[in-house]
Amino acid sequence: MMKIRKNEKRWLSVLAIVTVVYCVLLFALPFPKNGVFALSLIFSLIALGAQIYVIRSAFFQGEAIRSKFYGFPIAKIGLIYLMVQLVLGFLFAALGSIIPFAVPLVIYVLILGAAAVGLIGAEAARDETERQEVRLKKDVSRMRKFQAHVKMLEKEGQIPEAKEALRELSEAFRYSDPVSSEALQELEDQLEEDLAQLKDVLALLEKDKVMELCRKTRRDLAERNEMCRMNKNLD
Repeated sequence: MMKIRKNEKRWLSVLAIVTVVYCVLLFALPFPKNGVFALSLIFSLIALGAQIYVIRSAFFQGEAIRSKFYGFPIAKIGLIYLMVQLVLGFLFAALGSIIPFAVPLVIYVLILGAAAVGLIGAEAARDETERQEVRLKKDVSRMRKFQAHVKMLEKEGQIPEAKEALRELSEAFRYSDPVSSEALQELEDQLEEDLAQLKDVLALLEKDKVMELCRKTRRDLAERNEMCRMNKNLD
């Protein structure tokens, strides 16, 4: 059974109050109780019921504040649909004795269809935006890890002659494009191996090997960055 959050209960309570008030007014006013009235009531209740989906999809699908922010376009479309339907519901109910049944039926169906398409599009856009953000965070994590690793080696290295080489290597990583991709995986695997070896030789205080590995890592990094630029140009 779906658990209803406290804030969601408040939204649903407001929706229930609006529904009751609308129905009371619709029945209390001297509108002709005919087919147009019944049609207006049915489609208005559909619009009110649809707000349950709108509220949950817009604000309670994810826990993050960012997810709720991206839900505002969904809520906006739902609110516009509700307001238009309720206003037209009153209008056509009031004119029920002089307006053909087909006129409100066609208009109600068109409004419902437009709202459904808009909600589906807005939700798809929200989901794609969140997916791209998650993917970007994942794609930059490896290079960020390399940058932190090199920075640590630069600070902890005990070979004075290698300090400058390590600093230059750290700067090279710092200003590299942080976004990874499948095409760069092999080159980044090599960089990971380079850094592991560099850590080992630094621990052994092997100056010549440290200098050699710094040069090799910079060459591998330059190759990776060039491949990254080429892939972006192809895009």
